[in-house]
Amino acid sequence: MAISYPVELDIHLRSIWHNNPPEINIGINNDIQRIMLSKDQIFHYKFISDKSSIITVELLNKTDADTVPDKGLDKAVIIESISFFGITDPRFAWAGVYEPDYPEPWASEQRDQGVVLKQHLSPHTYLGFNGKWTLTFDVPVFTWVHEVQDLGWIYD
Repeated sequence: MAISYPVELDIHLRSIWHNNPPEINIGINNDIQRIMLSKDQIFHYKFISDKSSIITVELLNKTDADTVPDKGLDKAVIIESISFFGITDPRFAWAGVYEPDYPEPWASEQRDQGVVLKQHLSPHTYLGFNGKWTLTFDVPVFTWVHEVQDLGWIYD
């Protein structure tokens, strides 16, 4: 029988937009909610788990009209921080993987010029294209934190 462990985490997201806010999916494992991220927000989760869990943040509604480079305008979601039990370390967010959905025809134009568009970006916390960022972490969380922070050996 697997042992269950408590998990308490905060996801701090920053919203960048100028004409309509980012629409995102956010959640843990299969508990995903769709929201409009009109302001910076901290999402708090507290649950019991006996297996690895996955945090998901997915930008859904960016269009060409949302980016105006000459005016410095963009639509994006920034993962400011991930905290476990009140412990915050940038390496927690950096351990996530971002899989952008590059827009067409831009993606094809880039490939035609020999640019290799990466599909799995890590460490990456700026979601500037539609796409999904995920972070998989193990329980007990403190063992995972110990490994991410590279604190040395763990004795059983």
